Amino acid sequence: MNQNKMINKTQVGCADDRDCCVEEIGETVQHLVRVMQLFERDQIKPHGFTTSQAYVLTQLSQTPELTMNELSDKLNAQTSTMTRIVDNLVRDGYVSRSRDESDRRTVMVSLTDKGAVTADKLEKDIKEYYRKIVAFLPEGQVEEVLRATKLLVEAFDQANPNCC
Repeated sequence: MNQNKMINKTQVGCADDRDCCVEEIGETVQHLVRVMQLFERDQIKPHGFTTSQAYVLTQLSQTPELTMNELSDKLNAQTSTMTRIVDNLVRDGYVSRSRDESDRRTVMVSLTDKGAVTADKLEKDIKEYYRKIVAFLPEGQVEEVLRATKLLVEAFDQANPNCC
């Protein structure tokens, strides 16, 4: 359903009816998911990484040293899955792994110099992509879009508390 039909339903007093826009929300979210998959393909894959690897690099850029468990929690992935992702990044020289001196059972993960340079480039390219998106939003409505997006994310979080 196109955006005008959704706006028309809202304008006729349906905004308070929780069932009135379920299809439109579903279609819009599904479209957004497809767009994000294309974003990942077009913005991340050219760097030679999977989406998960890119998320690890950018997370470690924001938090320079994490335990494997912390990294798994932040990226909402099982530790075994995160271990496989990190193994490949270690093999390729982007990430290093070390033991915590105070607890040898704890594995710490951090970016190598090569990983830091790559993560910085990746973050810059992603930021530039988002800058382009913002440029296409109607003038004066960026904050409104941001508020609405945050509300949608909060609704997803509440509907699926075991997720992210």
